[in-house]
Amino acid sequence: MHPIRRAAAWSRSVPGGRDGRRMLAIALVDRVGSGLWASVSVLYFTYVSDLSLAQVGTLAAAAGAIGIAGAPIGGKLADRFPVTRVLLTVQLVRAVASCALLTTNNYALLLAFSAMGGLGDRAASILTKLYATRVAGPDRVRYQAFHRTVANAGWALGGLTAAAALALGTTTAYQWLLAGDALSFIASALLTLRCGEPPSPSRT
Repeated sequence: MHPIRRAAAWSRSVPGGRDGRRMLAIALVDRVGSGLWASVSVLYFTYVSDLSLAQVGTLAAAAGAIGIAGAPIGGKLADRFPVTRVLLTVQLVRAVASCALLTTNNYALLLAFSAMGGLGDRAASILTKLYATRVAGPDRVRYQAFHRTVANAGWALGGLTAAAALALGTTTAYQWLLAGDALSFIASALLTLRCGEPPSPSRT
């Protein structure tokens, strides 16, 4: 089968129709940005923010621990408000957090912005799963399989791009990778605007 036809057939097989495919595009863009940042975060905090390894470890652990609250918060909000609007807000929060990291080397502020980003990451993850459950219905398990495939591809693309930039080894290169992470969240937010809101019987 011709590659274009194969891609079209794969696209048509995604549960959830057009909105399901759009959410997969969001997952791809999101994970490309996350792959950029994940590949250089330690180097950024070490060489750009001039933190010690102990400070970087503490920052990552604290931000990760605080970020755990993002999943239940995201779920609660999605029960009360349209999930697409909550996801849009979360993506913008993540973009702001990433941009804010570029503005300071103060350890307390870096910790606060990293925690904000961690909360957003966990919330975005649970919100995309909720969207899949609602838009794909009984095919949600198959949809999640598509989602994992696309997300893994995004991580790989982001990591490869970061590896190419790391060859430069300059402060500017690290900063551009972080900016690319923020731009991916903005792009994801814009794509989310085009997604329809699936029904939610639990919303109050």
